[in-house]
Amino acid sequence: MSYKTIPAQFLYIGAAGEHHVMSECFRNCYEAFKLPIDKGFDLVVTRAYVHFDAGIDSHLPADEAPIYLQVKSRQVRLTVPDNPAERPYWEGCFYIKPAELDLLIRTSNSALACVLFFHNQSEYMQSRTAIAWWMPSEQLAELRSDHFLESKDSENLELWVRYRDLAIASTSRQNEYVGLRKQSGSMNAKPGELANGKLIAPECFDFGKLSAKAR
Repeated sequence: MSYKTIPAQFLYIGAAGEHHVMSECFRNCYEAFKLPIDKGFDLVVTRAYVHFDAGIDSHLPADEAPIYLQVKSRQVRLTVPDNPAERPYWEGCFYIKPAELDLLIRTSNSALACVLFFHNQSEYMQSRTAIAWWMPSEQLAELRSDHFLESKDSENLELWVRYRDLAIASTSRQNEYVGLRKQSGSMNAKPGELANGKLIAPECFDFGKLSAKAR
C-alpha cells in the first residue's frame, strides 16, 4: 500500500505513537531513536548513558543490548454507559503484518509497543490522553501459540484488546486495565465470538522496565 492511499490521520497517529513511546523511554533514562528506514522496526532503544556516565572506562553490560521496537497506535473514543456507576470501555484490535510478527519473534532483543490515544471532550476543554504498554519477543511467541494473534485475511493479524476505565460514580475499589481477547473455544460460540483472555501485566506499562525478555 502506498502512502497516497493511506488517510493522512493514520500517518500522523502513527508518528504520534512513536513519539509518545520515545517520550516514555526518555522519562525513564533510556535513549530512543527513530530508525530512518522502516523495515519492520520503528525505534531502537538503548541505555548507554547511565553506564558511560559512571566513568570513561565503563562498559555497556552484555545483557543490555539495544532493544528494537515496533510501535502500533490507535486513536479511539470510549463507550460511556448511561449509568455512571458502570465503567467506560473500548474494544478493538491492533493490526500487524505476519512478516512483522515473524521478525519480532525471531529477534530476541525486540518488543511490540502499543499506544491508545483517547479523545476526551467536556464543556470547557478537549484533550487527548494516552496509555502505552510493551510486549517482549518471547511473550509475542506465546500469544501466537495461544491464538491471540489470528488472521481474517492474508495481509494482517489481529490483536484484540479491551480497555476498561474507571466508573465515575462507583464507590468500590477500581483499577484501569487492558486485557487481551481471543477467539472463543466454546462449542456454542458463534464465528468470530471472542472470549476473555489475559490481562497485560502491570510492569509492561512501565517503560522503565523495558526488556526483550518475558517476565
